Amino acid sequence: MAGRSALQALDLLSGIVDPQSAPQLLADRLADRLGEAGGEALVRDPMGWLLRRGLVQRQACPDRRCDDGIRLDTRGDCPGCAAVKADLRAVRARIQAEVDADLAGTGSARLRAVYEERLRQHTVLEADRTRARHARAAAEVKGRLAAVARRREAEEAAELQRRSAACSECGLPGAAGLCPDCAYRRRTDHLVREAVDLAIAVRADLDDPAQVAALTERCETDTRALITDVSRRTGEALAAFTGREVAERIRDERRASALRRLLSSAEAEAEADAVYDTVLRHRPRGRQAAQAAADDARRRTAQHLLERKLGQLQVLRVRVAAGRLPQRAA
Repeated sequence: MAGRSALQALDLLSGIVDPQSAPQLLADRLADRLGEAGGEALVRDPMGWLLRRGLVQRQACPDRRCDDGIRLDTRGDCPGCAAVKADLRAVRARIQAEVDADLAGTGSARLRAVYEERLRQHTVLEADRTRARHARAAAEVKGRLAAVARRREAEEAAELQRRSAACSECGLPGAAGLCPDCAYRRRTDHLVREAVDLAIAVRADLDDPAQVAALTERCETDTRALITDVSRRTGEALAAFTGREVAERIRDERRASALRRLLSSAEAEAEADAVYDTVLRHRPRGRQAAQAAADDARRRTAQHLLERKLGQLQVLRVRVAAGRLPQRAA
């Protein structure tokens, strides 16, 4: 019992201060409480004392870091307690002033009695207000916890429904909407489209829809035939997975090939020459630096050209699908 309570006290402290400091703070608390009790010899019921006094945080103000008027994180005086004391002094001064004004000329004994009664009434009223605030806070916490529980239940139900859903492609039950083989095939289709676009972007006249369509059909047919041929060799069980791997490799190879092609384009060469000359103007002897900067500029230009061509190709495909052919082909 005591061990579990000590662990709970450590957990509470670890949520307020650095977890590494929590054991020392708990030890200091026990030492202080023993000092208040007059030492271990005067503690008649050690277990009860630990559970009710020694391990318990005595929060003297609303600040959860407060323990007997000391801030747990700074070990200094608690500003919250100081504020509470200041508020209490202000309340007492206000009540005293009201009593003096209401009962001017009354004897001191009467003034004292009325003052004590009004202070008592104020204390009872504040206690009622505090209990009401705590009740509202507890109700809000309970409501939030209930909402979290409902949301978690809904998420779990949705997740269960998602996992039990049949594959949207082949109808396999319990496939979470898409079985592995169909997921591989869907990814393969996406990779094939990317690979075809990379080839068409640098080889076709992107202002000629007919040429783009013909090259796209031929390139996609050849690409899928290559993927099918390689996948067939691995067996039916691994065909979908192998197809995706082959498609990804083809896509990457075509991207590299497209960039190599664009590295020697007039735009890339012009950009590289301009950067080379600029570096040499600032550093006449920096030929190596100029060459390195020119190579970087050539690569950046090739990448920019490729992205621009891919974007132009996508625009052309959308225009063709919408029946809005480029003006040149109209």
